[in-house]
Amino acid sequence: MKKTFTFYDMEADSGSAIKATCLSCSYVTVDSNFKTIEEGTFNSRLRKSRAFEVDAMLAHSIPLKKIQSEKLSNGELVEKLEAKFIELAKKGTIFVGYNSSGYDQILLNHMLHLNLKWPYITSKEQFDLLPAVRTASVFEPKALNYLTNFKGNTSYKLQDMIKANNIKSEIAHDSLWDTRATKDLGHLLYKNAPEVFNASIALRKKEDVISRIKDDIFCWNEFFFARAKIFCGCYIGSTIYPNWHYLFDLRQSPEEIISIMNNREELKKKVESSPRFIRICKGNRSPIIMKKENAFKNDEEYKTLGIKEIERRYYFLRKHREELSVRLRDLANEKIEEKNQFEQEKKQPEENLYGLKISNDERKIMLNFNQAKEISDKKKEFMQFKHQDIKLLAEMKLYEDLSEDDFCKVLSKKDLNKVKSRIANYLLDKSNKSLPFTKIPEQLARLDTLKLNAENDKDDNKAKQLQDLDDYLVGKMNEFEKYL
Repeated sequence: MKKTFTFYDMEADSGSAIKATCLSCSYVTVDSNFKTIEEGTFNSRLRKSRAFEVDAMLAHSIPLKKIQSEKLSNGELVEKLEAKFIELAKKGTIFVGYNSSGYDQILLNHMLHLNLKWPYITSKEQFDLLPAVRTASVFEPKALNYLTNFKGNTSYKLQDMIKANNIKSEIAHDSLWDTRATKDLGHLLYKNAPEVFNASIALRKKEDVISRIKDDIFCWNEFFFARAKIFCGCYIGSTIYPNWHYLFDLRQSPEEIISIMNNREELKKKVESSPRFIRICKGNRSPIIMKKENAFKNDEEYKTLGIKEIERRYYFLRKHREELSVRLRDLANEKIEEKNQFEQEKKQPEENLYGLKISNDERKIMLNFNQAKEISDKKKEFMQFKHQDIKLLAEMKLYEDLSEDDFCKVLSKKDLNKVKSRIANYLLDKSNKSLPFTKIPEQLARLDTLKLNAENDKDDNKAKQLQDLDDYLVGKMNEFEKYL
């Protein structure tokens, strides 16, 4: 089977992937030479039960009138997107996004979850181009061009990368043009930094990670405080989370750590102090592992230590790493127990993608529920749900997908009012409590500030755009106030 890449991008109505509604998703599938095989776009209307974040709507700048005139409901967008991505996944394509592990992939998984579907379509074959671009800036700095932001830091934003590398893009923050641009940026990386590109796709399967890192010194980079930093180290052991691994930064002499390993408080203090010598490799995030030689070419600290000293530390640590990893897991479990004591409130099903335990039987009912075309069949399948959280998600889906009359043919008028009351309590909430819904009062307050700024700037177009958003939210608020 020939290797293909499917680049994709989503435009949504919220900066939070958990709260967001995907309004537009595009994909471009290319062969191993980056020649386009096919491309497509799915657009939808807003969800009936949700509000939007004003800043997200301004970022993609899709007119509200255009969004609401789309033929597809959001549920129909999910149906078409799922079918296409499953088709591509079966062909063995590698899914690629830009900051997809931080947003698009999460949004996709949550969209599928909310629609009672299996959420991990892209998980087996995927990688995120953003970490690869950051890695190239450290190990192959001439491979791509970069802009600096007003703080003097390298900017890795997609629009800045497009501009810096003269990539064609006619519309910024448009899902199709952003997807095409991501594809072109990936092609540049493939041509100009093949070692980085190949390392980026080498460990897209989480089961391949451990064999690559377990018995060698290697190099990687991490990004924080707007800067990429090189690390050279080795594997210690598994963490308390599946497919996450403890790594040891060999800048730190291991003798000191091993000497306090059995002193719980001293080890805890040392592990939590800065700079942190215990790092985490997330095996389910396609880590980019480079050859150890890259550290000595690109980092002064490792150059000063030298390869012989790094190797000495590595071989010393190997003798003690199993015991050290046990101590580290003990500390991690202790921290989790402390955290759980402060998180007693039950998560809502919309935000509990990873916490819901769904049986195979329940999955079959979910599938039958989605495939049911007749109202009577939809009702029959709904009545079989036993998991209360799944039943609640199904009620919300019925509200989104059906007219009120058809909803009441599946459930009752009382059930409809109950659903609307739940939506109202979330949309109109005025507290500081975190919820899986965007809150209208917060967004109206934000609009007041932005409208004042537009008035002061005498920006009539922006003022009109903001007023349209305001009118929509006020209308949504008036629609649900009576259900409080």
